[in-house]
Amino acid sequence: MVNAVKTPGKVKLAFTLLLGASFVWLTFSLGQWQTGRAQEKQALFEAQARALAAAPVSPTGAQLNLDNLSYRKIELKGRFEAKALIYIDNRQINGRPAVQVVQGFRPEGANFLIPVDRGLLLRNPAQPRLAPNMPAQALQAGEPFNLQGTILPRFAQSAELRGIGLGEAKDILMAQSNGYEVWSNFSAGQFEKLVGMPVSNFVVTQQPVAQTAGQQQQASIVGGFYHLAVPLQEQVAKHKGYAFQWFTMSAVLVLLTLFFVYREFFRREFYKGNKQ
Repeated sequence: MVNAVKTPGKVKLAFTLLLGASFVWLTFSLGQWQTGRAQEKQALFEAQARALAAAPVSPTGAQLNLDNLSYRKIELKGRFEAKALIYIDNRQINGRPAVQVVQGFRPEGANFLIPVDRGLLLRNPAQPRLAPNMPAQALQAGEPFNLQGTILPRFAQSAELRGIGLGEAKDILMAQSNGYEVWSNFSAGQFEKLVGMPVSNFVVTQQPVAQTAGQQQQASIVGGFYHLAVPLQEQVAKHKGYAFQWFTMSAVLVLLTLFFVYREFFRREFYKGNKQ
């Protein structure tokens, strides 16, 4: 005796198609979103590369339009301020602990300071918590200096400089060691309180900024400070990879939905018709 074949109804078929279409739409939408993010990152990367290749600027004000001037070279005459010196902790040079030296630069005739990343200093392995001394060969505060560097929106949370807008770090730790201010991060507001002067809405790094994404260089010593190339963070490939995964999942879901519908409805209908 042949068992009766149970045929799924139209409601089950409709539900199956609706569920499959919903997952396909969701994964395809996520793929499109990642594609859009890749296009945004590509545009940002190209804008940063163009800014790095443009002629240097010499701004006279403390407030800049960072959408247009980020990653532009800068040239200014002025002096470093002795009281506007801090170390940012938890940096590394080829895996060795270091600090990032940030010092306020006062342009000629200005009443504001520009936070400048002068470079990195290694910590002493024998005394890892003791802040290193400023290099004897480094330009001393108060001496006339022609500042050359790159305008950035903010100092980063890590050894690389990242970001699109000036951010205020929260819950930073501030301590003193060997006569120096050692902070866990940079805060424009706290820096302004320390120096007692207005601070610009941008920062400047004297370390080189690589003109290609992911470019790495060995550390070099400039004026007693270690300098590392700062790579541009385009991240285009990452978003394209995510988009490929979502689009692939969409295609797989289409095939699975069609296979399930065929197996559960059309094939059983065909078998049922042949047995009658």
